Order: sequence, then structure tokens, then C-alpha cells
Amino acid sequence: MKVRAVLCTIALFVGLAAADPFSGTWVLNLSKSKLPPPPPQSQTSHIKASSKSIRIRELVVNDKGEQMSIAVDAKFDGKDYPITGSPFVDTVAYQRVDSYTLKGIVKKAGQVVTTEKATVSPDGKTLTGSYSGTDLTGKQVTGVAVFEKQ
Repeated sequence: MKVRAVLCTIALFVGLAAADPFSGTWVLNLSKSKLPPPPPQSQTSHIKASSKSIRIRELVVNDKGEQMSIAVDAKFDGKDYPITGSPFVDTVAYQRVDSYTLKGIVKKAGQVVTTEKATVSPDGKTLTGSYSGTDLTGKQVTGVAVFEKQ
């Protein structure tokens, strides 16, 4: 019986160790974030990541209460991949810096509009995304979005 318990514990540990820190459901914490106005009412991101690729499905409720469903499937190879559901951006190119850090370049009509960096905390409970770029009017903007794992 003890051997079975130890094997189950080892299997559980190996399974947890193999899980990518970015994978999971993340909810935006507006009070900890520093976003340019107008911030969204809410944002929930469902992420499935591996060492080679990422799949993101986001539900964003903007300041007017309108919902946007945004999706991207990308590899960490620096190539542009399509983003669907956003009127503001068309593609993103991701690179994996390390297990806890990603960098992305976001474009609209082939022009870079945002550079971003996303980092998961060592305890795996917080995802912080920082970005800089231009808004729809061409004004320079920066922001920090803090998400909590659910």
C-alpha cells in the first residue's frame, strides 16, 4: 500500500512539474493594474501553453460593456500569427524568453503597434503583462495588466 501511495505522489508531482506556468485561467485584477483610460470592465484569459506554442482565448468586456472574444494560436518562433476578434490588432509574434517569460510584437496591417512582455510569478499565481505602443489616435501608451490565476 505504501508503494502505491508513493507512486501516486510521484506521478502527481511529475504531472504538476510538467504543467506550463502560463497555462490556466487568468482574471484581470483592475486594482493592481495600471492601464491607460478607458480600462476594460473585465478580462478573462484562458491559456494553454507549452515550451513551443501558446493558445489564448480571451473574453474582454470594454468600458461600455461590449464583449470581445479574442483568440490566437502561435508558436514561439518569432513569426506572425493571426489574432481574431480584435478590431485593434491583426497578428502577434511571440518568443519564449524562459519558462516564466514571453515577449510579443503585435501588429495592425503589418505595422508594429505594441511590444509586450508577460511574466508569471515564481509561485504561479500572478501573470503580469507590460506593454508599450500606440493607441488608435497614434498617441504613445504604456500599461501594466496584472492577472490572478483562478
